[in-house]
Amino acid sequence: MLRIDRYIMTQFVAGIIPALLLLLALFSFMALAEELEDVGKGSFTLTDALMVVFLTSPKRIVELLPVTTLLGGLIGLGAMANHRELIAIRTIGISKPRIAQTVAVLAVFLGIFITTLQFFVVPGFEHEAAILRSQASELRAGNSRAIWTRNDQHFIRVNSVQAERTLADIEIYTTDERGRLSQLIQAASALYIEQENWLLIDVLESKFKGGLVTETRRGNMRWSALLSTEQAAALILPLEALAPNDLLKTIENLRQNQLDTHSYEVVLWQQISLLPSLLAMALMSLP
Repeated sequence: MLRIDRYIMTQFVAGIIPALLLLLALFSFMALAEELEDVGKGSFTLTDALMVVFLTSPKRIVELLPVTTLLGGLIGLGAMANHRELIAIRTIGISKPRIAQTVAVLAVFLGIFITTLQFFVVPGFEHEAAILRSQASELRAGNSRAIWTRNDQHFIRVNSVQAERTLADIEIYTTDERGRLSQLIQAASALYIEQENWLLIDVLESKFKGGLVTETRRGNMRWSALLSTEQAAALILPLEALAPNDLLKTIENLRQNQLDTHSYEVVLWQQISLLPSLLAMALMSLP
């Protein structure tokens, strides 16, 4: 019985692999076309564009696997049906529910594979891709790997970018019309809310006027245009690239600051729904 189970699984996977490779190549080509638009901007090169497409491939695999499971089942089990192998299996006493059980076990293994990618592979690869994309923006990396940018009279320093869509150790230097420092804002972290809106957390605001320095402590404060939309898109991971645990942390941070969490919850449930949809797609190929 185990030999037949292995054979069914092998045929199923043999159908999934070509379907996955075909769709992955198609969507990767479309992604490459988008990345090529930024080639030549800053220090972003063709090699960087190819590397970005490669680094974002695990995320595409996660998104495509449920559909390719259905296609793979149709191809693999369809080939067995054409060669009368399924009829032969039925004649030795193996029922349809028993075949469905074998397919369900394979779907569980594929679900474990998707979960592994979501937790341990996709966030890291997407972060590296974001670093490469930042070369096409106006962001500049200093010797200490800190990122510098400018917005009107604000000079902004970001020490690091964290996985859960937050920036760490931020300094915002504001100058007056004569170019003198008038304000310094230091924040432990900055949470990306939406578009160009940010929430600075654990803030120390220092104002310089007439030789005096006035310091104010704040638990949090809103700040718009910390980074431009293009810069945020280059550095901040898309919601779909976050691991489920990072999504939960972000949702909790937003709730603590009484901010809207709807879009984050939708993405979290989409990630969770991948597992039952994978099982459903595998079983749909049986008829």
